[in-house]
Amino acid sequence: NQLKGVNPATLAKVGKAVTQLVGPNASPAQYKQLANEVACATAIQGKNNFLRDAACANVEWYGPNRQNWYPGGKDVVPPHLKGELPGDFGFDPWNLGEDDLQERANEELYHGRWAMLGAAGILGQDVLSKMGYPIDAKWWNPGKQLLEGKPIDYLGNPNFVHASNIAAIFVAQFFLMAGAEIYRGYYESEEGSQGMYPGGMFDPLKLAKDPKKMQELKVKEIKNGRVAMLAMLGFYVQGFSTGKSPLDNLNDHLADPFNVHAPTSFN
Repeated sequence: NQLKGVNPATLAKVGKAVTQLVGPNASPAQYKQLANEVACATAIQGKNNFLRDAACANVEWYGPNRQNWYPGGKDVVPPHLKGELPGDFGFDPWNLGEDDLQERANEELYHGRWAMLGAAGILGQDVLSKMGYPIDAKWWNPGKQLLEGKPIDYLGNPNFVHASNIAAIFVAQFFLMAGAEIYRGYYESEEGSQGMYPGGMFDPLKLAKDPKKMQELKVKEIKNGRVAMLAMLGFYVQGFSTGKSPLDNLNDHLADPFNVHAPTSFN
């Protein structure tokens, strides 16, 4: 009924154009993707916020028309990067993902999650120290103290966790980490597993309930993971070149930005 009154010649031209865009052997998913992109573009042009939120949820992050690390430079995107994975902005100058893209993406996400935990821990320790808790703001000192045979206390309180035996800590951490890795490997081997996104008990807030929203959250996670990995690299360099915590370095820079910055920190 919606097509009643539409010129057949016009429909034929539209059909021919669509076939040229997706190819004669296109799957239903490809036609759906094209329709979604058209709806997204129409919503943006017509400033229809409701339609934009519904249709543009994933177009800007996935597929051939996704955002590119080099605006307008589609020719620089390697052929193995087709916009199928979260965070694929066409950047792989050394073709690291050419042979096993999914495995490389999993490794990046894995390290990104660790980096987010590490960055949060380092900054949390620094913030608590500034708030007056009896905690050393220098994130590398607890490990150093254990190697020197000195005990450490969680939150500076021996009633919480009083760690004094580095061998016991190593064994406990080894079995905890090994258990987590074995469980992860077993879970990924199960039929229907979502790999790095298992859901279930790992998604207590049910963030993955909406599939479209889940695709957007995957992109946000890997983007934050990349920022965290850069932050961890910065923390390492700052810590070993200045001997100060991240917030101390930040305060020094804000107090004298023209004389306290990266180049002067290596002197």
